[in-house]
This record gives sequence, structure tokens and C-alpha cells, in this order.
Amino acid sequence: MLGSAVIILIPSLLLRQTLLALCNFGFLASMVSGTAAWVALIVFLASGYLATRLLQEFPRRILLVTYLCALVLGFIVIKQYAFLKPMLPAAIVSQVVVVVGLSYMLFRQIHLAVDAFQGQIKSLPLWRYLNYQLNLFGLTAGPIQRYQDFSLGWDRLQPLRCDFQSVTKAYLRVFIGVIKIMILAPPCLEVYEAFARTFLDLETPWKAIAKFALLLYLYPAYIYFNFSGYCDMVIAGASLVGLKMPENFNLPFLARNMIDYWTRWHRTLGFWIRDYVFNPLYKAMVERWPGRALWLALICYFIALFLTGLWHGSTWNFVVFGLLNGLGVAAAKCWEIILTTAIGRQGFKKYMQSPAIRALAIVANFHFVCLTIAFFPADLERTWGILKHVGALMF
Repeated sequence: MLGSAVIILIPSLLLRQTLLALCNFGFLASMVSGTAAWVALIVFLASGYLATRLLQEFPRRILLVTYLCALVLGFIVIKQYAFLKPMLPAAIVSQVVVVVGLSYMLFRQIHLAVDAFQGQIKSLPLWRYLNYQLNLFGLTAGPIQRYQDFSLGWDRLQPLRCDFQSVTKAYLRVFIGVIKIMILAPPCLEVYEAFARTFLDLETPWKAIAKFALLLYLYPAYIYFNFSGYCDMVIAGASLVGLKMPENFNLPFLARNMIDYWTRWHRTLGFWIRDYVFNPLYKAMVERWPGRALWLALICYFIALFLTGLWHGSTWNFVVFGLLNGLGVAAAKCWEIILTTAIGRQGFKKYMQSPAIRALAIVANFHFVCLTIAFFPADLERTWGILKHVGALMF
């Protein structure tokens, strides 16, 4: 807030950019500690810049593939995924490196490399590149902004000045974000943890069902309030200094299936996965097997969302989270194929427009979403225990 009030008074674009750059670096410095983390961060940023510039000058597929493989491998080694640890050398496993925001930097770096290869990025000054990668408004939890969109705001960096309505709207959104994070999210997490700790002690089915329903709803509510509240704050805060961040939520719990859900929940992640994982993978597979496009789409949907789940974390619970999301989107596409084959395009269109069908689909999808998020907490053993206990009491 103080920074936005100060930056409004600075007449020079270069000085405004310098102040914001200092804020970006200061925010990063407050969250990164240890020589290994700094070295990993510097190597990541430097290699990304050099690779992107190289791809601008020499857009060769072999260069792109080699760099992306090295980038992802380095990310996997740093994150030390639980299911890959047995395959890693002991020297690497013993070296724990925590780089704040690396997951989002990875997405931005892949986007830069691919777009540079495709000729969509013509200019990449080091100054702008570093501020794009280290932008404090999208460093730790998104939204995932494209470089082209960032450049438009960075080159102007026009803060909200005398537009009372816009300034009031931005501050109100920051306030709403604070309410979500500080007031609405904590009770959801506290009650969830209290119920989860004592759930295995329940012996009567009706109490187990009631508490399980609360567990099923409380953690998604906590995740939503915390994450959407953070996005409210950073999107509004960015607008105050002259940057426009993309929206990240659009009534996600009203989605009618999992494909629709990922265009509403963490939208920038869903769109990134579509553009940089699903589309190129689907195109490559269809070119190889042109007669199996529909079924290849199912495979690509599953792979894309499974990888999305793995990206969220390095422990086994995220493997399950990814599997459920992959199965969810594949099942949604499969159902669309089955219905279209059975009742035709016009029949499918009428089916989609039915209010009753839509309501049933929203309710069913909401509960499936809640089930996937039930595996978000790191204690996978406790989650499995809760599911097995409620199943034993009910059946």
C-alpha cells in the first residue's frame, strides 16, 4: 500500500520501474536463504535468459527440446519428488535446496522458451526479463502471467492516479482478500484439523457421516478462501502500481465438469497447461495416429492434469491428487464422446442446455472436486485412514 502511494508521485518511468524492481528483489531476498538456494536461483534465471535469447536467434527444435529437458530435470532434482528419490544419488538427496517461487518461474521459463522458438517474443531485455520472473505479485502463488502481457504494463507502468472509483475498487478488493485470508480461511482449517485428528475415534455411522461431510467441505473452503484471497490482493495491488495481472478464479465450484473446472479454478494454470502441455502433446500424437483423435484426446487430458497434480508438490498425496484430476478430465471428455455418438450434436447441445442436467452436473462435479482436494494435505496416511474408516462404518 505504501509503495503504491509513493510510486504514484514519481514522474519518471525509469524511476518507477527502479522502485518496483527494488521491491521485487527485496521481497525475494526476504524469502530465500542459504548459499545453495541463491546459486540455484541465479543459475536458473541466467540459463533461462541465455536459452531464450539463443532460441530467438536460432529457433531450432533440438535446442528447445534439449533446454526444456534440462530445465525440467533440474526442477525435479531440486524438488526431490518422493517417488523419484530412490533413483537419485545420495549426494543430491542429502542436499535440500528451497527456492521460493521456483514452480511458477518454471512455467514462465517454459513459456518464454517456447514462445521465443515460435517467434512470438521479439524483444527480451535483461532488465525486463528479471522483473518479469521476479515480479512480487506473481512470484509465490500466481497468477501465471504471459511475458507479452507483462511487457505492456511494464513499458508504461502507469499507476492509478486521480481515478477515485478505480482506486477505491482496488483497495476494496485488497480488503476483501484480507478478509478471506485472515477471517474466513483460518476457522475452516482449524475445524478441519480438529475433526481430522479425532475422526478415527468415531464409532457411530451418523456421526462419522456428518463429520466426514464437514471434512469434505471445509478443506476446499480453506483452500479457496486462502488462494482466491491472495489473488485478490496481488491483482488489486498490482493495479495500484500500474501492472495488470490476469484473473485466476471464475466461480470454480459452479463448473459442470472437470474440464470446465480447470478453466475456472486457477485459470492461468489451466490455460498454461492447455497451451504448453495438452495442445502440443495432442498435436504430436494425432500426427502420429490420425485415425484415433478422440481417444488420444482422453490420453492427453489425463496426462496434462496428472502432471498438473504432480507440479503442486513433491509428496505422494499429490500423485493421488494428480491421478484423480487426470481421471476426472478424461472421464468428462469420454462422457461427451459417448453422448455425442448416441444422441448426435444437436441432442448433445440440448442436453447441455437443460437446467436440471446442469444443476445435477454442478453438484456431482463439486463433490468430486472436494474429493480431489481431500488429498491436498500432506498427511496421506491420515486421509486414507479417514476414507477407510467412514467406508467401514457405512458398509
